[in-house]
Amino acid sequence: MKIIVDNVLQHLESSLSAEFDYRNVHEALDFLFRKSLNDSHTENTKVALSSVEAVLEKVWESFHTGSWADVPDGMRKLYSHASLLKTKLLLKTANDERMLKKTIKAIDMGLLMGNAFRNELTIAASLLCKALQQTFVEVPVKLCDNSKSNNNSYAFHRIGDHVPILHQPSLETFLRDYLKSKKPIKITGNMEHWPAINKWKDLNYLIKLAGARLVPVEIGSSYADADWSQKLITLEEFINIHVVQEGEKSTYLAQHQLFNQIPELKDDIRVPEYCYLADVDGEEPDINAWLGPKGTVSPTHYDPKNNFLAQVVGSKYIILYDPKWSEYLYPYDDKFLKNTAQVDPVKPDFCQFPNFSHVKAMHCILNEVIDN
Repeated sequence: MKIIVDNVLQHLESSLSAEFDYRNVHEALDFLFRKSLNDSHTENTKVALSSVEAVLEKVWESFHTGSWADVPDGMRKLYSHASLLKTKLLLKTANDERMLKKTIKAIDMGLLMGNAFRNELTIAASLLCKALQQTFVEVPVKLCDNSKSNNNSYAFHRIGDHVPILHQPSLETFLRDYLKSKKPIKITGNMEHWPAINKWKDLNYLIKLAGARLVPVEIGSSYADADWSQKLITLEEFINIHVVQEGEKSTYLAQHQLFNQIPELKDDIRVPEYCYLADVDGEEPDINAWLGPKGTVSPTHYDPKNNFLAQVVGSKYIILYDPKWSEYLYPYDDKFLKNTAQVDPVKPDFCQFPNFSHVKAMHCILNEVIDN
């Protein structure tokens, strides 16, 4: 473990020695950050740690004083840089399991809230997770029984047609008959070779590989609800408290770029060639992850990009509406929710949304690949 920690410290040092100037972002924070960096080269580790934590706290406050979109890039860069220094200082104070987990949280805060030093922070987190794996003790972890779930038996209003199914269609067929004409299709036979198909069924695998990593989760049945909220917790906490058990409130890791944050998990999936048939040549597809217990629901919405949804574990019921029905789905007026329908397709209120009675949907069920 000590060898790994020493490698992380060496890895961080070159990045921390680079020139910087945050005076145009916040002169006082630039001064305080420089002081903490200078102190980090002495025996004043605790003083340096206190200073850099003060920088992080002030930047964090600035993140929450207005819209996230209005946060200056320089402020986010400072947050990443300060997180990098905090990582070094924490490792200098101790390198036991508790401190390693605390350090990984600091790294993930820099990755999630900052916009710089991503490679340095990602490598540091990966190395420290490997150190934790050396002392990992496996505890039996099993998904709660889904047999009582009735999510797939809803009598949706005028459900309409099933989404057509094709087994490994050629790129030409998919492009010509579905992508260009914007028709939905369920494709089979393209995930059997994914390592994730077997590995992710073992929740201990996810906990051992990345349990200490900090991830954003959504709390509440729908992001359109008034009581919906978000918080950051470790992946291990999320699995043990919200996936293995049924919590009081639905909690969902949704639409998160988990594979950018934890590249080791990306090694378990394969990006289908269909994803590269985009209108923009050479554009890499965005890859997001969803992870949750039974009963998690995404409200009816549309996305600006074409979507491929790959079901690795469990199953998901999909309801799709032709864009021609958009007006009859009663999208919210709020600019942040204008891509989301007010009407609930499971229990529609026809008094409030009368035109929804004319709407016709398509549907399908995505299931995990069954081992042969």
